[in-house]
Amino acid sequence: MRTAVLLSTLAIAGLASAQVFQSGFEDWTNNLPNDWVGAKTNLPLTGITQVTDNVHGGSSAVGLENTASGHKRFTTQSIAVTNGQNFEVSFWVRGTGEVRVGLFDGRPGGSSGYAGYTPYTVVSSPNDWIQVTQSIAAAYDTTDAEFILSVRNTVAPTNLVVDDVNITEAGPLTPVSIYDIQYTTDPSGDSPMNGQTVLTGGIVSAVLPAANDGYFIQSGIGPWTGIYVYDTDNSPAIGDSITLMASVVEYFGGTQLSSISAYTVVSSGNALVSFDVATGDVSLEPLESVLIRVVNATCTEEPGGANFGKYKVNDGTGDAVIGKVIYTTTPDPVLGNTYNITGVNYYSFSEYNIQPRMASDVEFGSGITGAGILATVSVGPNPATNLINVNLGNAAGSNVNYTLTDLQGRTVQAGQISDSRAQLSVNDMPTGLYHLTLRSNELVKTFAVQVVR
Repeated sequence: MRTAVLLSTLAIAGLASAQVFQSGFEDWTNNLPNDWVGAKTNLPLTGITQVTDNVHGGSSAVGLENTASGHKRFTTQSIAVTNGQNFEVSFWVRGTGEVRVGLFDGRPGGSSGYAGYTPYTVVSSPNDWIQVTQSIAAAYDTTDAEFILSVRNTVAPTNLVVDDVNITEAGPLTPVSIYDIQYTTDPSGDSPMNGQTVLTGGIVSAVLPAANDGYFIQSGIGPWTGIYVYDTDNSPAIGDSITLMASVVEYFGGTQLSSISAYTVVSSGNALVSFDVATGDVSLEPLESVLIRVVNATCTEEPGGANFGKYKVNDGTGDAVIGKVIYTTTPDPVLGNTYNITGVNYYSFSEYNIQPRMASDVEFGSGITGAGILATVSVGPNPATNLINVNLGNAAGSNVNYTLTDLQGRTVQAGQISDSRAQLSVNDMPTGLYHLTLRSNELVKTFAVQVVR
């Protein structure tokens, strides 16, 4: 028997652990494994079988069959858990199908008592055993919790075979920042904490208007500092500082928090500062759910039936879409007029939209004339790998100073550009978001530039 190891999530290291459940599927009663098939099991009993060939340890394992794409639950009998306690669930699996870990602890709210599930592990190993280790946290004190193996898309004849399940305490949850949740180098944009339960908090930057839709929170200013919270139970106001326990979920390409518990309003009336960006940068992943502002952006497409009331603005760097989920701009923006627009950068229907929250978030800008010669400057590609091309447009022939700074405000490059086109090398710069600031004698323009490796 050959053995391979796959860690679906990293175990929390350095913390004392205590075993709360162990099962090698050695003992069976009435064709069902002892200590399993809890009240929340909805996998048909015909899909639970004893396997005695090619087991991982001992003399038997459990076979789980669910060929449908919708998941089914295979749960433990009742186990005592404590609010805020993190658990490491480790097991061995072979076969073909998908499996993930869940927890029912009866937590109050719109989650129906369930924690958010961890991501699926895709198994395609009919004969070789793979170890899966995932973490999940409780949000309620109860003696009737059930840990869950959720399975789907199994393929005969092997389906999925599971053996040697161990559940251990991994210590209490440690608070994490929104930045830690959102920051990623994964091209997909998925959070590195996808599927984990976290303690976090921030200031409410926007509230969606429909009942139970949720809200946005932010901690700090700039890239990676905002996140959407899907919450059907709490109704905070803009400016509330809140803390909460939640599951990190990737939902149709956007990172969000769901399965909310331990919700607390720490204070109210807190101020938030928006982050100025170029219209062409709105679609950058680091700005997802961040409170941003575009300045001196000209309306290039008015709202109409075909675009569902949304409109577009452009400051010379590319179009940005302005949505109306929270506030419908009144009066309607006019083609050719220039605006300063503040809003949360909401990812929905495969598109980033700036969502103004109130009338004061949409104001008339100074227009192209007031923006001066720097109004026609363009920068790209964005993201950049080796070079950033700067096209000075109407500023060609002028002396334009530039500085390239990182998110800590440290100057990475500086110099002067006078040719109509210039190239700035970013070969030696690590992956991250930077600010390219251009200065003429009287005017300043800043671009957010992402560097990827």
